[in-house]
Amino acid sequence: GGRVLRMNPDGSQQEVFADTDGRVLGLAFDDAGNLIVADAYRGLLSISPDRRVTMLANRAEGQPIGFANAVVVASNGRIYFSDATTRFPPSMWDQDGMTEEAARLDILEQSATGRIIEYDPSSKSTRIVATRISFANGVALSDDQQSLFVNETGRYRVWKISVKAENLDLCQDTPQASVVLENLPGFPDN
Repeated sequence: GGRVLRMNPDGSQQEVFADTDGRVLGLAFDDAGNLIVADAYRGLLSISPDRRVTMLANRAEGQPIGFANAVVVASNGRIYFSDATTRFPPSMWDQDGMTEEAARLDILEQSATGRIIEYDPSSKSTRIVATRISFANGVALSDDQQSLFVNETGRYRVWKISVKAENLDLCQDTPQASVVLENLPGFPDN
């Protein structure tokens, strides 16, 4: 669900810290102590230390964010996140558990509508980094923060993509992206 829990490291004293009224999948902290949330139903959100939930982005280049999945925050404050599929957003259904159904449909169809998006908090704008990913899932930054590692769940592989890429079509050869792991035994997830 949309509940974000806070607890002690040993699991005790669990409490609901905030509720996004969506489906929380990815979490990362920014330098100001805000919890940045990839919410499959609502998009990219921020939860302040005083528990206020703020919408950062629910659209990218005019298109709705259909299935925000994983998120990472760079040292320069820019936020990178995956939009797993624009074809089968889980919000299409009015039931719990539809994130799994949307994932199955997207992977079965192989329409590769997933993408990686950058959100710049200073300008409050989004930019498409890469497109045509078969269920874009986990996102991690390289140590030098010049590349993103992205799980392409639907094709059992992990990409290395330049953070400077713009609307990069991963179905075409490009020097800005390469597959670093492929033919993985199962669906890589986050």
